This record gives sequence, C-alpha cells and structure tokens, in this order.
Amino acid sequence: MVSFITYIHQFQLGDIVTHKSFKDLTTLKIGGQIKCLYMPHTLDHLIQAMKYILEKQLPYFIIGKGSNILASDEPFESIVISLEYLNRIVELKPGVFQVEAGVTGAYLATHLSKLGYTKMEFLSTIPGSIGGLIYMNAGAYHQEIADLIQEVTYLEDGKLKTYSPKDCQFGYRKSIFQEKQGVIIEAIFGVDKAVLAQLPLEKMITYKKNRKETQPIGQYTAGSTFKNTPTKKAWEVIDTLGLRGYAVHDARISYKHANFLVNENEATFQDMIDLIEFIQQKALHEKHIQLECEWVILR
Repeated sequence: MVSFITYIHQFQLGDIVTHKSFKDLTTLKIGGQIKCLYMPHTLDHLIQAMKYILEKQLPYFIIGKGSNILASDEPFESIVISLEYLNRIVELKPGVFQVEAGVTGAYLATHLSKLGYTKMEFLSTIPGSIGGLIYMNAGAYHQEIADLIQEVTYLEDGKLKTYSPKDCQFGYRKSIFQEKQGVIIEAIFGVDKAVLAQLPLEKMITYKKNRKETQPIGQYTAGSTFKNTPTKKAWEVIDTLGLRGYAVHDARISYKHANFLVNENEATFQDMIDLIEFIQQKALHEKHIQLECEWVILR
C-alpha cells in the first residue's frame, strides 16, 4: 500500500486520501476506515495506476457515489478507487452522448432534459454514478439503463475494451461486469428529442415528487434493499410479513417504504446484516420466498 501511494505521488497520477471512511463515502453512513482512497484526475492516470495495481497484484475496489454499499466497520485494506473526476459528457452527434463513469445519473438526466432530450428522466430518481448504474443495470419506472446503452468502454487487464449491449449481458439488476475484475470507464447513450422541449423536465419533476412521497428521502439508506421476485414486489413480501418499521437497534425497515432499510443514527454493519438476514429468513420460512439483496456488501 505504501509503495502504491509513493508511486501515485511520484508520477502525479491523481489524489490520495488516507483519512476517509465508508461513513464519509456511502449514503448509508456505515463502514470503517479506508487505508487508501485513490482519485485519478484523467483516464490516462487511471490506466497507469491500474497497470501498477495489476502488476503488484494489489486488491482494489471501485466506488461511485456509494449509494448501494454496506461496508464493514473494520478497517478496509484494499485500495478504494473513486472515479469522481472522470465526469465528462460529450455529444458525439444529435441524440448520442459519450458519458464518463463518474457522472451522476441525476446530473446526466437533468443535463439532457434541459437540452430537450427524453428517455433519461428516470435516472433522476436513482442515486449513483454512471459506472455503478451500469454495473447494477439500475432501473425505475419500467426502464433500465441497459435500454439506452450503445456501447460500454471497460478497462480490463490494463487495456481498454469495448462492449456492445449484447456483450454486457444485462438482466434484472445484473451485468457481465459483476463477474469481472476491471473498471467501467464510460458509455455511449442514445436518446430521443422530445416532442415538446419542456416535457422531459416536467416528467422529472413528477418522478421526483413521487419519490419524495413514497421513499425515505433525507434518511440514511442504500436504496432498494432486495430484488423483486418474478411474481411479487419485495416491499409487498416484507409488508405481508408485518415487518414495516421493524428494527435491530438503529437499523430499521422504513415506515414509508418497506424495501428501504434506514440507518436511523448509529447503526452498525452487524445491525444491518442482522436485519437483512432476519427478513430473508422470515420470508423463506413463512412465505417460501427467497429475497436476494441488491446491495454490494463489503465484509
């Protein structure tokens, strides 16, 4: 780890931070101290740093906005790489945009809506950066990010590779990138011009209003906790178990939306794990339903 920090400083490949914890970097506000947070300023910086990481076989973890992560309270030994500075949006031609992985979905949706483009509005309700949204194939309002992608650039084994939508093997909250070791760098998206320029922004306002009314906005959450089953919404399963509002210390099932678990103040990693496992066991034993957690869990 010390050698990596020295290498980054020596070749001026970006920022190194050693005083952050996952509490600082995740929306759930749970997690231990991070030994090394690396923030490349450019793609070239990242490529050079990744070559060093691979050569030295150093463990690493890519973080976006930390909106679906539950991290252990123990110190985290791997290098955490944030792509926050990789945030360019380039219009290649009308309706086709090249977007770097560090751009947030909400910003992209707003930016394109202001330009009069539609199809991206649903992203305004999903916290997270483009890299993470592609990794999870995030979706809302019967749309998924996979619906808009024309290609994805991926840094794999130190080399840039291009993935077509078919190559990405998108499914419900799934992509091929969950099975690989590498970094989503950017994607090309295709969108349409709206019939009326103001319609995309109006749709975003409606979506945001609905989100505020139905989700625990303003509380510490990591978004939807469990994937929907083929026949039932996860929140319906939890509700029929009578668990809305159930808590393990400061980890609680939201009163507002039963598929959101919230950190009410000082919930620990174990509190949240215990709550997740309690829900899963109860759903399995009483409803014969296996609920799968959507979150990335770092132990």
